[in-house]
Amino acid sequence: PPPPPAVTSSEYVRNYGLANVKVQSAWQSGATGAGVTVAVVDSGVANTLTELEGRISGASTDVVAGRNTPYVESSSHGTRVSGVIASNFNGFGAIGVAYQSTILSIRTDISDCEDKDDKVCFSSSDLVRALDYAVANGVKIINMSLGGDGRLGSAFEAALLRAVNAGAVIVASSGNDGEANPGWPARYAVDPRFAGGVIAVGSHGATNVMSSFSNKAGDTAGAYISAPGEEVVTGCEGTSCWRVNGTSFSAPHVSGALALLMQAFPNLTARQALAILVDTARDAGDPGADIVYGRGLLDLAGAFRPVGTSATPMADGSKLITQTAPGSFVGAAFGDAFGRQNALNTVLFDGYGRMFAVQLGGAYPTAPSRSYQAAPFEQNTTAATTLALPGGGRLNLIAAQPSPTPEPVAPRHDLYDAPWMGDEPRQEAMLDLETGRMNFSVWQGKGGAASPFDGAAGDGFAALAQADRAVRGAMRFGALTVSAESGGGDRRMPLRHVEQDAATYNRASIGWRGADGGLSFSVGALDERLGPLGAFLPGGSDFALPSRTRFYALGGDWSLTPGLRLIGEAGLGSTRIEGRFLSMDRAAISSNWRLGLLADCSALCGRVSFTLAQPLRIESGTFSAYLADVPIDYFDPLTYSRRSFSAAPSGRQIDVILGGERDLRDGSSVTLQAVASRAPRHVADAAPEFALIGGWRRRF
Repeated sequence: PPPPPAVTSSEYVRNYGLANVKVQSAWQSGATGAGVTVAVVDSGVANTLTELEGRISGASTDVVAGRNTPYVESSSHGTRVSGVIASNFNGFGAIGVAYQSTILSIRTDISDCEDKDDKVCFSSSDLVRALDYAVANGVKIINMSLGGDGRLGSAFEAALLRAVNAGAVIVASSGNDGEANPGWPARYAVDPRFAGGVIAVGSHGATNVMSSFSNKAGDTAGAYISAPGEEVVTGCEGTSCWRVNGTSFSAPHVSGALALLMQAFPNLTARQALAILVDTARDAGDPGADIVYGRGLLDLAGAFRPVGTSATPMADGSKLITQTAPGSFVGAAFGDAFGRQNALNTVLFDGYGRMFAVQLGGAYPTAPSRSYQAAPFEQNTTAATTLALPGGGRLNLIAAQPSPTPEPVAPRHDLYDAPWMGDEPRQEAMLDLETGRMNFSVWQGKGGAASPFDGAAGDGFAALAQADRAVRGAMRFGALTVSAESGGGDRRMPLRHVEQDAATYNRASIGWRGADGGLSFSVGALDERLGPLGAFLPGGSDFALPSRTRFYALGGDWSLTPGLRLIGEAGLGSTRIEGRFLSMDRAAISSNWRLGLLADCSALCGRVSFTLAQPLRIESGTFSAYLADVPIDYFDPLTYSRRSFSAAPSGRQIDVILGGERDLRDGSSVTLQAVASRAPRHVADAAPEFALIGGWRRRF
């Protein structure tokens, strides 16, 4: 299909109402109203207007007995109403909401009005004929930009019931008297006989404020929405257009929206389409349905998104609930692997049974960027007790918690240390037993306390567990140390309950330490219930990816010359993942490494460091899924196929880190660190990132 009207075109910008109802969301999905007919029960339509050329049904009629004049002058009320719905996309004038829909004009107006101030009015008997004519022609959307103060009689109500029972919906303007309740027939919207089949439509302006002339929602609040009705441009002819006001021009915005929905989702009934518009209206006024705006403002962006519980059909007949927890993300090692693939294109069905094409990779957003902000200094109070044991052993008990401080004027919080998490203080305790060659330690922390068991190769993998408890045992044999370690942690995220036992790790290490340096080799396993390599994908979601990683790491340091030390570490991981629909045929291989020099400095600094590092990155691995194909036609039967995509990201992040530290004469020290990252987050075309971190510390 041709591209939709551009939001910068003169046709589009001429009417603020198009942007106000977010019609571009519908147009971009391919909806134009083509093939959908809207009945306009009004004062007739001009069939010579270029703006409506090709838009007027040949079945348009005049139901007033003895007149037979369905087509009228271009200035008629019915022409202007029809223009809001279906004005052509033709390079001039204005654009209708559903610019390729068809108008069935049913002329119903009479001139012998009881009120001498009215030039056009309608009789109940003619409205009965109009409704029946629309139903007889199979029309499901009936626009009635008309109204009065009283009920329209039993004959009209019977015709209205026939229309509703035939599957039609009636879009009725609320009226222009500035009253607390709509006029009739809009007030039938909450009559139980017609519930769900009639909608009352009020008017708001460009600032979303209810128009002063518009009748408010009042007792129809549950079946009332508002649409643009001030300064609406319509009925264009040549270079001349009408600029009109009234709820008469709010109602056709809703009728056009219904036409877009019913074309885009042909499985919908008109009543379902109307329910979607009501359910997705933007809240305005008081929260929820209120007596001014009713359910809110017409919003096609919301209407063209899935509504209710959405699910993707699986080949075995089950359904995949396409909903992820707020804040979910995959581990940073995957970079943009999920976002740049198109293998996970499939379909989902929302609560109304509408089919949407969807890219399931969007349910796996990349990990948030690393924050270089240094944690604020926190003075701790530490208590330590040492007990001597027989044979020269010692039992050490250590506990620490923040020292009392004055309450800050404005407490500082971040996403991981916030009032909704209980604002836990950072506390930790450790029991350490030393006897002969053996050492055994148990540690418990909370409030973000970091595990003290680091320094061995493989820390990059073990840290992903975010442990808040760990045990470690070690045996020394001269220069060799053999150790085993196990730990685990809970995960806490903003506005979510704590995920208990989110990850655990086990690690065994052997280390050698000589006079000039040392080496350490570790093997271990990392179990992550919430997803691989630091991901946050809660287990209650069908998108969860529980994983197990085996890792191997070698690290060490060596004194090259006095005052110059080389440090390095390299790690390799093998991760197996088995999700609800996404799995790996073979384990994913990951790596990380760092290489650095530490040097004493006698000029401007005391110590300087230079480091090159690659954060953890997936090197190889393939995800696969068996998913429904997107059908060519909406009602084509679904077929299924197996898809695969690489788990490796497009780029490789390399960090260059330069650091310096200098002790000052007053006993304090200053540190400075500069970081430059190429291809940050392992995204090949990402702009480089830079950080500069400085600090000053003094002991008292």
